Amino acid sequence: MSIKRNTCIASLMYCIPYLLVAQETTYSWDFGDGTTSTEENPTHEYNTPGIYTVSLTAFINEKLSYSQQYEVNAISPAIKSISLALPDMIEVGKTSNARVLLSSDYDLSLDYQWEFPGGLFHTGQEVDFTFDEVGTHAVSVKAYYDDVMVAQDTFELNVAPNNENPSDPVAPADPSNRVQTSAAESSSGGTLGWFTPLLLLVSLRKKYIRLP
Repeated sequence: MSIKRNTCIASLMYCIPYLLVAQETTYSWDFGDGTTSTEENPTHEYNTPGIYTVSLTAFINEKLSYSQQYEVNAISPAIKSISLALPDMIEVGKTSNARVLLSSDYDLSLDYQWEFPGGLFHTGQEVDFTFDEVGTHAVSVKAYYDDVMVAQDTFELNVAPNNENPSDPVAPADPSNRVQTSAAESSSGGTLGWFTPLLLLVSLRKKYIRLP
């Protein structure tokens, strides 16, 4: 007789089904932070944000039956939101400065990639930029930890005419440019924990998890 089993990790949303013969089965979990478990469906909580490799080895009658490793993103749940610090007014043809503001209960060291209209890319937490056209422009910001993308969002920047050009109408300062917060602000707070019933995860879709 065969039994169809599912192994999942709660911070990832997909499972891999596989068949195990109904005999004596033992399990060996390695959570990548120095802790292990021999339970069939263990729970584990990470005390420090990071990218961890989780390993599961299953034995049937002391013979190796299944072995796999998966990457667990325990950084994204630690990020509450990302926002931008911007000048009161962004004028066409003038160089402006923007800075990423990260909200988290942890001291996270992240790398940032900016994408401006026209496929122009910048890297760093703080960048200088110039727009050539008046109007609203979308700017995308992605945050990385060890080359793994852990957060992203798109912000709309309002660009006014240059006040030094008398032919252009004078536009008032746009208060929405001062600090622009991510529209998809996370309620992630809570523990960096995940649940591992016997079927393993394979999707890096973010799940809101409380942090300690």
